[in-house]
Amino acid sequence: MRGTTSICVALLAATTTTELVSLVESFSIDPPSISNRGFSSRSALAAAPAGSDFERPRAAKDRLAVDANSYNIPLEEAADLWTCNVQESNNADRLAGVPYVDSKSKDHFVDDLASLEVSRSGGLGMELLELAGGRDDGIGITIVSGVTEGGNAEKAGILPGDSIARVTVYERDETSSTTSPGSSSFSGLVEETKSRTRDCEARDFDGTIDALANFPGENAATVYLDVKRIRRWPKVAVTVEYPASQCAEGFDPVQELELFAGENLQRALLNRGIVLDDPGNRRCDFCGSNACYVSVSRGKSLLNPMGKTEEKLMERNPNVRLSCKATVGYNMQEGDLRLKVNLSQH
Repeated sequence: MRGTTSICVALLAATTTTELVSLVESFSIDPPSISNRGFSSRSALAAAPAGSDFERPRAAKDRLAVDANSYNIPLEEAADLWTCNVQESNNADRLAGVPYVDSKSKDHFVDDLASLEVSRSGGLGMELLELAGGRDDGIGITIVSGVTEGGNAEKAGILPGDSIARVTVYERDETSSTTSPGSSSFSGLVEETKSRTRDCEARDFDGTIDALANFPGENAATVYLDVKRIRRWPKVAVTVEYPASQCAEGFDPVQELELFAGENLQRALLNRGIVLDDPGNRRCDFCGSNACYVSVSRGKSLLNPMGKTEEKLMERNPNVRLSCKATVGYNMQEGDLRLKVNLSQH
């Protein structure tokens, strides 16, 4: 065990998927003391599960977009939340049995920051901290514990608490050629750009150091880093108003909820016990529910814009939305949303 790291993990020699699952279940990472093992190379930051009712929040580029960095969290909090997982079957994101870093908390998600360009001139300017490691196969969790003020890592946007997932190096290769497209007499050099990559997600300190310092080689002036970053889920406070005619004596017709940005409005309401039942209303052409329609009196901009079909349907009722087509917290927004349900009963 390294004295400069905080590790509480069963040191298993796992090679199969079943054993990897056991490994992940054994991770219990204590918040580290920030007396870090440093690194400065002078030679040289969820998605939600597929079956969930929400998707990873993402910011589109328009006037309502929120800077995702407003949901960053401090180093100490990130260090306490990082964990390592594997999945049993392949999907579009990753292969079965391959370890990946994840968040322990449903109130946070892991965001991907791709190809951050970091100069190696004068060193990368970052320190690393191993949260879990010591295994023969190199599986572990290593994060950035500090960046040099004004240094290359800070300039690239890397923050303490990030985890480096991949290192890419681009190299120019000159080859001689006697021909070129459209000419049989050309003779000279052709320049090609080739790339090399080294994955270091869910690796221990030594594996991450090797990817950052040794893998690029002495001639690489710049590295491109794929970074994982834990961020807080944006949330929307929702006030739901039932029709008085549907409420028994003593039942409060106004209910207060908290929804995650990215949740489908209809599913979120149903999952939190809101009864959507409106016998007097027509059924939605999309979901078939007679209570799909909701009236929004505050926070309409917190929902995604209407599609053309919904816009046409609501031409005379611009404050009414199809809940099955509405996403809460559009563009990672937080705020207050107030709406009425079961509209024909009001």
